[in-house]
Amino acid sequence: MVDWILIVLEESIWGSLSIIKSLVIVVFPVMIVLQIMTDYKWMEKLSEKTKWVTDFLGVSKDTLIPLLIGVFAGVSYGAGAIIFAQEKYSLSKNDIFLAMCFLIPLHSAIESTFIFWVIGVNPALSLTSRFIIALSGTLIMKWYLSRKRRL
Repeated sequence: MVDWILIVLEESIWGSLSIIKSLVIVVFPVMIVLQIMTDYKWMEKLSEKTKWVTDFLGVSKDTLIPLLIGVFAGVSYGAGAIIFAQEKYSLSKNDIFLAMCFLIPLHSAIESTFIFWVIGVNPALSLTSRFIIALSGTLIMKWYLSRKRRL
């Protein structure tokens, strides 16, 4: 009886360590690249060139940086960026709401796609389906908010 428990415990520990190693291999480089992009103000340059995206999503130009941070780094970091942007640029409630509608299904897209790929999920299918869900949900909520304003 004790041998069986020890075997399960050993497999669990080695399996967990293997997953942690895979996560470290994926997460650290993504976080380093994100920090470099932030330090050299590449995110701000990117937001200027992609203003059409914010127009399409129905949010202000200042919402794009938190969206990009959330898509690349995750929802908690993205939420922090949204709070910072709200304080710095006075984002509207609709901007914050639509940004979160987009981020919830698509947060940490690059990092989690690599993580899912490491454990055997098709990365193209994962990223495409999450993007379609995020985009359609955000556009539906944009339509709803614009309809609500007209009433």
